[in-house]
Amino acid sequence: AEAALRAGAAFVNITSDTVARDPRWLDRFTAAGLPLLGDDLTSQFGTSIVHHALLRLLEERGLTLVSSYQVNLGGTEDFRNLVENDNTKLRSKLNALNTTEATAGRVELAPLGYLPHLESHKVAHINIEAQAWGGTPVSLDLKLKVHDPSGGAGVIVDLVRIAAHALRRRHGGYPPEATSLLKSPPSV
Repeated sequence: AEAALRAGAAFVNITSDTVARDPRWLDRFTAAGLPLLGDDLTSQFGTSIVHHALLRLLEERGLTLVSSYQVNLGGTEDFRNLVENDNTKLRSKLNALNTTEATAGRVELAPLGYLPHLESHKVAHINIEAQAWGGTPVSLDLKLKVHDPSGGAGVIVDLVRIAAHALRRRHGGYPPEATSLLKSPPSV
């Protein structure tokens, strides 16, 4: 981020590290008239976006969330790194899921798992326990397997396009049109 500021360039943070959510960075990029996008991209069709959509659907249909969990396994070096330093990634994934009063404190994430034989694939398990009308129990178990790098590639291209557009328009700071593509955008 510091190098981007010195170079007069936009900065796109696709990792879970706090950059765009840090008011000091955001203020510096805004003052410099440079776009700052982040933090942590949401894959085109990944675990966080699917889990979030299912939780939102429960709420829209009037079901009460009892509990939910998510387990993510992968074989990339990113997963290996995340297993060794998972605090920011787990926080970011929770940011993407605990977005309403109905889900707050009811969604849990297991630590990320690194399984080298999965190579570039990610396997996720989602469980949702809810109550429907009259207290009727509803249970959902879902397994999602995706090619992890491909799921992020198109989103990265979109984030770069948004950053380039904001840079051409000389709009510094965080462009709100990037929000749906990120797990932990700043609250601006």
